[in-house]
Amino acid sequence: MTGALALGSRVHEALDMYYGKGIPLLDAHAELVVKDKLILEESFRDTYDLDSEAELGRIMLEGYLQWVDENGIDAELEMISTEEIIEMPLLNGEVILQGKIDMRVRRKADGVRMFRDFKTVGGSFTDFSAMAHMNEQILTYMMLETAQNKEGERSEGGIFTMLKKVKRSANAKPPFYEQIEVRHNVFALRSFWQRIHGVLTNMMGARKALDEGGDHRFIAYPSPSRDCKWKCSFFSICPMFDDGSAAEAALEDAFQPSDPYAYYGVEEKKGNA
Repeated sequence: MTGALALGSRVHEALDMYYGKGIPLLDAHAELVVKDKLILEESFRDTYDLDSEAELGRIMLEGYLQWVDENGIDAELEMISTEEIIEMPLLNGEVILQGKIDMRVRRKADGVRMFRDFKTVGGSFTDFSAMAHMNEQILTYMMLETAQNKEGERSEGGIFTMLKKVKRSANAKPPFYEQIEVRHNVFALRSFWQRIHGVLTNMMGARKALDEGGDHRFIAYPSPSRDCKWKCSFFSICPMFDDGSAAEAALEDAFQPSDPYAYYGVEEKKGNA
């Protein structure tokens, strides 16, 4: 219920409720906070961190509304759809590649179609922007879309709308919000087609080896980074598999089994990615 990932998820879902369902943005966020707080209270857990993160999220979204209004951000875009799921069978149907799109938009000035994705950023916008052209998210959406839509209905790239995780205090340094555009041509898409097939082939090979009883430390070895602490729910348990601790028991105590594909609103399919 708490941490960078949970904070970002609440902000993201509130934006979806605002744009997709017309629910006032701050009301949507408050509703999500109440739900998470109830879960913590029912399990007799402390809510201090959630209260602090809820305040941060509210300030971020309150400032976002001001920024959008002052700069005419949304006025420049025509919304086509929100929270849309697109998919494509790959590897002879063995894998169903799925993408969950935040928003499709059309720029009013020139009619160009784009994907729009919201990001909560903890570091500098400059760091994110420097790598945006290599971000595979938009490439994945474009590849999936190319197989389904007609030429005039395809998007030409993506728009990243970024919100910085700060309370905008007197000591905080702006900008707190930013929007950048990334485009990809047909050559980039052809290259990505090869890359994604390589990735999926490796994944399916690892899955097969694990199902056959192979050692996970050899087949799916960890690759620790500074992102582990905020990005991975298993951050505290992962090292336990190496130091002789009762890692499996810790997993059973801290987690409940669930459908990993529920995020996409579909039943589990063999080989989903």
